[in-house]
Amino acid sequence: ATTLTKNQAATLFSLLNKYRPESPAEKKERLQKRAEAEAAGKAPAAAQKPLFVKSGLNHVTSLVEQRKAKLVVIAHDVDPIELVVWLTSLSRNALVPYV
Repeated sequence: ATTLTKNQAATLFSLLNKYRPESPAEKKERLQKRAEAEAAGKAPAAAQKPLFVKSGLNHVTSLVEQRKAKLVVIAHDVDPIELVVWLTSLSRNALVPYV
């Protein structure tokens, strides 16, 4: 396995930035708009939570096992490394791309 080059890392970080979790203020605004639409009697548009990056070893593991993960990004500076060594084989078996 190899690490990402500087250009690949920049591309990855720009992609991840697009899917960063919404702030509490953004969530409040989204829910408030939805509530106002419901109060006005309008049928709310397809109310879906926004897509965002999931993090945490246990959470990512369960998403890979359920085949819901689309891409797994593994940090190179994890200590102890045994925590994430098996994540590559799990991702490979589940046909989930990883870097």
